[in-house]
Amino acid sequence: MIPLKRYLLPRTDVDGFGTPIEQWSTQNKHTFLNGEVSKTSLLRQCNTKSINYSSEHRTILCSYLNDQYSKITTTEAQDKNLSHLAKDNTFTITTGHQLSLGLGPLFLIYKALHVINLCEQLNKEQPDFHLVPVFWLASEDHDFEEIKATQFFHKDFAWDTNQTGPVGRFETSGLKETYQAMLSLFQEDARQELTDLFHVGEGQYAEHYKVLLNNLFGSYGLLIMDGDNPELKRMFNPIMKKELEHPFVFEHVNATNQGLEEAGQKVQAFVRPINLFYLTEGKRSRIIPTSNGYRIDEIECEKDALIKELAQFPERFSPNVLLRPLYQECILPNICYVGGSGEMAYWAQLKATFSAVNVEFPLIQTRVSAFITPDNIEESMLQTYFSDLSSQIETLLSKKSNRDAVFNALDEEVTRLKLRMTEGISSFGNEANKWCGAQHASIDSSISHYKKRWQKEEKQQLDSQIKRLERIHRELYPNKVPQERQMNLLHFCGNHSIHDWIAALKHQIDPFSKDIHIFVKAHETA
Repeated sequence: MIPLKRYLLPRTDVDGFGTPIEQWSTQNKHTFLNGEVSKTSLLRQCNTKSINYSSEHRTILCSYLNDQYSKITTTEAQDKNLSHLAKDNTFTITTGHQLSLGLGPLFLIYKALHVINLCEQLNKEQPDFHLVPVFWLASEDHDFEEIKATQFFHKDFAWDTNQTGPVGRFETSGLKETYQAMLSLFQEDARQELTDLFHVGEGQYAEHYKVLLNNLFGSYGLLIMDGDNPELKRMFNPIMKKELEHPFVFEHVNATNQGLEEAGQKVQAFVRPINLFYLTEGKRSRIIPTSNGYRIDEIECEKDALIKELAQFPERFSPNVLLRPLYQECILPNICYVGGSGEMAYWAQLKATFSAVNVEFPLIQTRVSAFITPDNIEESMLQTYFSDLSSQIETLLSKKSNRDAVFNALDEEVTRLKLRMTEGISSFGNEANKWCGAQHASIDSSISHYKKRWQKEEKQQLDSQIKRLERIHRELYPNKVPQERQMNLLHFCGNHSIHDWIAALKHQIDPFSKDIHIFVKAHETA
């Protein structure tokens, strides 16, 4: 296993992170969330969900998963979880993401490992319930521009395709060539392992992505869900029908939004009069209410006709960002959703909406955030590396020189000089004050120029140390954002297997920690 050491830093000490929901006031947590996530609250949620999750939904879910995994090689851990899901005492903890190119940003990896470790801890410590980690594929998302590129080795790679509509339904044409360009940067041994991992077979992109995640996380029991399925959507039909007939999401989210704003919280997602899309070949179109029914693109639809179509073809309808959580919680025996701060913000808009259709609102938890540091950093300076770069340079210059002492002494001398100059003309009148003031300004300008030149000379002397700080900062904050939002895990796979990296990160991720995880590669010994 890759020898990683883990350090924990408070979020407030790390540049680039806002306030997580875990730091909301007790009142706001009670109003908009389901309280704090803890081992006790998670087990309590299992009891609550058991009352509100139907055996019929469990049977349909298990049928879907068993059919999906009959086409994929499963692991012992997955087989165990699939078997457990048929039992009434089994529940899920879920995360999810868009189908980002080549595994996308690092936080996708952290999300998956977070829910895996959370389930493992709970399963070890109590016998009453079994928890299964689930990764929800946002396969119906149609924002291809957002996920078509990835970055590692400080190079950008993008999948060049003109396809439109839900990304999960894309054909994989052109994807193989993109992978080949990505993997050409690796040495032969690493390239072979990654070529096997990123094998492009026949079928749609969602199917490819399931296999990709399965190969990385299947040994840990992670199950992958794709909601773009007619049988699963049939389970959700009554709620989609309600949204078409009596748009309830708009009403309840608007009321919650007002409460969030009054409580000083950000409103994340825009709510629409109808929060469903209509799917056709290569398109995911908004359903817009009209006086006579609905409009989809330029086509007018009667209300009764569209509702009849929903009953016959539920796969043609797709929940948007505010309805998708309801869909997920309707079909899964889920007790907790784990996501990033943006996801948590739109979940916080939905508690009243869940209540309106009698679906249990889950616990929600902010995922682990982390950095993988460059090799050979100074561990004694860890906290410094995560502050603003200009502050780091300023601190370095202050520590490595007698600048503060020199400048302070100089300022004191200048103050005394200006005071003596003012005293010397005290009997001359106002005109003297004017030309004396001009001399004061000239002295201030000269001293300012002196200090800048002094700092420039000193900075040149410390140039190599400053450049090192800049290099480290570029690794931790590529394009000035935290590493996990931009960099792909492949960036670290030049000398180590991607599976070894997954194992090493899993060993270190603490799903109950609210702190930023800092992973430092320890020096390996022979």
